[in-house]
Amino acid sequence: MPYRDSLWTDDGRATGVVSASQDFYNIIQYGDVLETIGDAVDRHEDITPRGRVSISPTAHKMSASIDFDGATIYANEDDPIDLGLQVQSGHSGFHGLKYDVGAERQVCSNGMTAFISDLSFDQTHSDPFQPGLAYNAVDAVIQSPAEIEQRLAQAQNRELMNQDEALLVLMDSGIGRYLEQPVPDLLNALYDEVDDPEAPTLWETYNAATRALTHYTQVPDYELADGFEQAAQLLETGGNEIPEPERLGQQAVERRTRELVERGDAEPLWEGETETLRELQEFHDVEA
Repeated sequence: MPYRDSLWTDDGRATGVVSASQDFYNIIQYGDVLETIGDAVDRHEDITPRGRVSISPTAHKMSASIDFDGATIYANEDDPIDLGLQVQSGHSGFHGLKYDVGAERQVCSNGMTAFISDLSFDQTHSDPFQPGLAYNAVDAVIQSPAEIEQRLAQAQNRELMNQDEALLVLMDSGIGRYLEQPVPDLLNALYDEVDDPEAPTLWETYNAATRALTHYTQVPDYELADGFEQAAQLLETGGNEIPEPERLGQQAVERRTRELVERGDAEPLWEGETETLRELQEFHDVEA
């Protein structure tokens, strides 16, 4: 290989390094990451890992979804959630190595990722592989069920104004770009997840987002991981806090209003959106 160092997959493919200088770039082998996570999980006797690894055709991106059998929490009595770890790594010049809390709802197999910032660990390629981060990430997820359940309970007690606002918030999150029919898919997901259309909670709206991403796309995991992180904005401000629903709604209304004003030829997302926006503008005191 005409490179100082290369990334190798187990089927014999190689990807060249981005920079020839170790001062700027260090190769992190995907196998080293996964083996270290396995060693970290082995320290917990009651936990068995299972999951899948997705690698892009050129091997420049890797995503691993690892469930921890034996680590289960409850959003409520009838909603068990299996905890795990979501790992992303890449060698495109823009990606580093990141570990996030991951989970899967048993009732619908919806995936969940990056919804608590304190359970996120990452490094760049400016440093050599740091095995300690994998140990920290595994331990943090397994030892934090109470914190995670508290976050989900808070999300069930915070409500958006109505389902139309929930749809605007979901579109504003950016996850629509992963869906072939963003509005119909998200409306179907909201119909399945929201009990009261006049008071959708952040938890229900987040579940609609993860349902759409989990069940309504054909996007590979290494691409879809960013979509789950965008959906996590419904449960995480980035400062280890749950967002205020009114603020999420106001931001979505402001951005959609600005888009319609700046693009005079923009079509409504759904029939009746213009009337809905007027009502939400008045509620949030947003000028058209």
